[in-house]
Amino acid sequence: MSSGTLRRRDFCKLIGATIGSTALLAACGGAATVATSGSTSAAPAQSSSAAASTTAAATASASAAATTSAAAASASANATPNPLQNVPVKSGKTALDWWFGWGGMTALNTFATLATTFNKEHDDYQVKPLQVSDISTKLQAAIAGGNPPAVETGNINFAQFWVSGAATPLDSYVQKSKLIGVDDIFPANLAAGKWKGKTYGVPAVESFLRWGLCFNKALLDKNGLKTDQLPTDFDTMYQWAKQMTVVESSGAIKVLGFDPLDAMGGSFGDGDPFFWPAAYNFKYYDEAKGQYNFNNDMMIDAMTWVQKFYDIVGADKIAGFTKAYGTWTESPTAMFPAGVEGANINGYWAPGELAKSSPNNEFVYGWVPLPSMNKGKKLQSSGGHYGMLPKGSTNNDQGFAFIEWLNTDEAMQIIFDGTGWLGASKKFLAKVDVSKYKGLDFFVNSAAQADPMWQVLVDPVQAYVTDQWSKLQDQVNFHKMTPKDAAAQLQQAATQEMKNQFPNGV
Repeated sequence: MSSGTLRRRDFCKLIGATIGSTALLAACGGAATVATSGSTSAAPAQSSSAAASTTAAATASASAAATTSAAAASASANATPNPLQNVPVKSGKTALDWWFGWGGMTALNTFATLATTFNKEHDDYQVKPLQVSDISTKLQAAIAGGNPPAVETGNINFAQFWVSGAATPLDSYVQKSKLIGVDDIFPANLAAGKWKGKTYGVPAVESFLRWGLCFNKALLDKNGLKTDQLPTDFDTMYQWAKQMTVVESSGAIKVLGFDPLDAMGGSFGDGDPFFWPAAYNFKYYDEAKGQYNFNNDMMIDAMTWVQKFYDIVGADKIAGFTKAYGTWTESPTAMFPAGVEGANINGYWAPGELAKSSPNNEFVYGWVPLPSMNKGKKLQSSGGHYGMLPKGSTNNDQGFAFIEWLNTDEAMQIIFDGTGWLGASKKFLAKVDVSKYKGLDFFVNSAAQADPMWQVLVDPVQAYVTDQWSKLQDQVNFHKMTPKDAAAQLQQAATQEMKNQFPNGV
């Protein structure tokens, strides 16, 4: 890493490698958050094609790939007991390997409950759950080596697998399914599981809305800021951020009013939409043409606004502050749950996480702030994760049946009770008890009130683009590059990577 602060992708790897950590990222996938300390690298890295494509992964020998897929994946367990190891599997029955990337004990306990429940109810076959760190890379290797799991759910560079042919088309399964109804799933979630008209992923485990502006009520009250007049534009949000920020005489941050890149403000990819282009209502990628649109005045303005928020106290101080506390809302020691950050942009899982990580504090939720050109709009987005059958996996019929089961009320209730996560089922959403987590009602109601409703774009080289944006925004925040130059360089890097990976077009 070139940054002193863990990027989201690397943090996911860390918590996957240290099962004992309580860190849990509801939307955690392979995407990076923007780095928040001074990287000295001004130019994007060279092409990541070898790392990002299944074709390149196939150059590894089958034996090496198989070793990586199984042995390296299981290395995620350490001294703390892994609840997945206690899932009973009936002897003599077909056992399906089920991979996912979510880490942290909250998630692992929930997934263990899911697998245990399923296995008790099924005599025809069983599932063996496995948490896999750096899951995109290891799944690519497993596919290349001819030894993939039967089912994978979440935390991968989805579009990369759809486009490269590394996933099995599911249309025939979906059409015959009696448990998954396309009319019951939000259209935006269905769309992000498709490529060129074919379905490769079915929403599973966690697939709901991504954006809300979350505030610590005590810090609002302390500063005389009204909970019924939450900011809806960047200008007002900037004033509130300054007012809530407290810097000690030593220059150290005591309270950070707002980190625009904390949580979903800095998350992009692997089930998470890109907030900043959406705030300006422009698509950064045209799926039909296979073209990027970063080099424009709106992207420049977005990068300028992020820099302006960082300039309130300085990017170097924010880097140290976020490193000391941590980000997101699950860990009690992270900035927001600990009460030293006034606001962040986060997803619907925040109320459930905060109920556990910060039970003695009160939080309020509102629409995300937007540039003045879109002031008054109620921006929301779908997002989330998918169940897929990796190419070359065996027992596809049973594998899809398990994906179906994950979309039943029984499974979704287990997930909701254990983590607060929601799926893409309209029927389940209509019956779920949103009062279980205070503030969740805002997110649920926003599904009907949103205008516009955004969605994840199927970007074939999203992992590379995410990484480049992270590095370039970092340079802007430290005033080592202008927003104009950064937007132009991001456009150039993304376009070149697409050519590198798909010289004949996508």
